[in-house]
Amino acid sequence: MSWVGIKKAINRAGTQVMLKTGQIEQTVDKEYEYQEKRYKTMESTSIKLQKNLRSYLESLRILTNSQINIAESLNSFYGTNTDFPKDANGDEKYKFLVQEYYHTVKQLNDSAIDNLENPYNQTVLNPVARFNSYYTEINEVIKKRNNKLLDYDAMKNKVKKLIEHPSSTDVAQYDKKLSSANEELKDLETKYIEVNNQLIEELPKLINLRISYFDPSFESFVKIQLRFFNENYHILNKLQSKLDAQTKQDYMEGKLEDRIDNVLKKMRDLDITGGLS
Repeated sequence: MSWVGIKKAINRAGTQVMLKTGQIEQTVDKEYEYQEKRYKTMESTSIKLQKNLRSYLESLRILTNSQINIAESLNSFYGTNTDFPKDANGDEKYKFLVQEYYHTVKQLNDSAIDNLENPYNQTVLNPVARFNSYYTEINEVIKKRNNKLLDYDAMKNKVKKLIEHPSSTDVAQYDKKLSSANEELKDLETKYIEVNNQLIEELPKLINLRISYFDPSFESFVKIQLRFFNENYHILNKLQSKLDAQTKQDYMEGKLEDRIDNVLKKMRDLDITGGLS
């Protein structure tokens, strides 16, 4: 920062203190304040939306990874016992189903997430991030407007003091000083009004554009969700139908309750159980 920039920053800091303590009359623009408040609300909301959308994709990864972890644990659990009933092909029935479940959820993780990530980034996450990237430029204009306002209020206060306390000794010098201050005040007022009006005009346009901009991303988000869960349902339903068929068959043949009773009896016979009742 140059010396001029440092000097301006110091002067503006002093002006802010005087404004807060009521030593300087502050210029208030209700219309601008209303539009800025709307803009700030939109900014915080869309940044939060971007964060949540990023978390959503990560949550799906966590979900599918958790399914794989459970499938691996089940696979190891069933794989440690060799005393399972055999089917017609001589395979361990339950171990086969668990292994099939493992391969099913691994397929979901490898295909569904990979196929989802690219369109999700392109049509949902990236457009939101691109929209949010404009806040940096807009906030710079708002900062510029606030600085111009501080300069304007400070000079307005200076002119006011000159008028309230005119010099009685050197009238010519006083008139020259007052004229110079008025010219500077007019110049600062013009610069402030220019950027202030620009924001009053353009902030509502930006806010109103948010709907038409986000609509396609919202539609894509819903479709991607539908696709992901439909693929999950389609793949898992194949396995579920096998599980249901086996369960119904065991139930119809009276094997389901007998199997549970048999396991409970064996557990009661174990010394370490202390005799379950």
